[in-house]
Formats: sequence, C-alpha cells, structure tokens
Amino acid sequence: MLSADRIQEVRQLLAQPELSQRTIARMTGVSRATIGAVASGRRPDYQPRVRADEEDDRPQGPPERCRGCGGLVFMPCRLCKVRAIKAADRELALKARNNPFAEAPRVPRDRTGERIAE
Repeated sequence: MLSADRIQEVRQLLAQPELSQRTIARMTGVSRATIGAVASGRRPDYQPRVRADEEDDRPQGPPERCRGCGGLVFMPCRLCKVRAIKAADRELALKARNNPFAEAPRVPRDRTGERIAE
C-alpha cells in the first residue's frame, strides 16, 4: 500500500505537463497502472483507519509494574486478566469432573473475555 505522502508526490508530479505517466512511474518507483489510477481519481488517499474498539485498547500513560505478575506493562495487565479467567474456567471444569451428572455451566463472556453479569 502506498503512503499518503507518496500519493501526494505523484499528484504533484502529474500536475507538471511535461512529465508523462511513464516518467513519473520511473521516478517514484510506483507502477504505471497506479499512476494512471491516481491521475484518473480511481485511487483515493487511504488514511489509516482505527476502529472504535481499538481506541480503547491503546495504552494509557507510561508502563507500570503489575502487582500480580510483576511485569512492566500498560495497565490494566492483560496477562493477569487472562490468568484469572483461565483459573476460573479450570475451577468450573474441576467441579464438573467431580460431579459427572452435573452439566457444566456456560459462563457468558464479552469480546474481551470478561464475564457478563447476569
């Protein structure tokens, strides 16, 4: 994928009437087809898109020492969160193994693995 700067450079070169698309392609290292697409407007500027749910996952502030595992992480510590979820799942599986006639309860979870309050 071409960067926005590279596309801008191609547009500036296309504005010069003495340069052909082939020459511009050689100068910039971009294919002639891409130069033609930029010239005709079929090739838009792709800006990096960040999904709304990814914005929440970005680290906030400097890394800190986790009280649970001691790692230098961006809080909250995902490793400790996953370990707690797995421990709870193991405990449920152990209870189900001890009572073979009981059906193992399903634990509703959201996309981050957190249990959903019932």
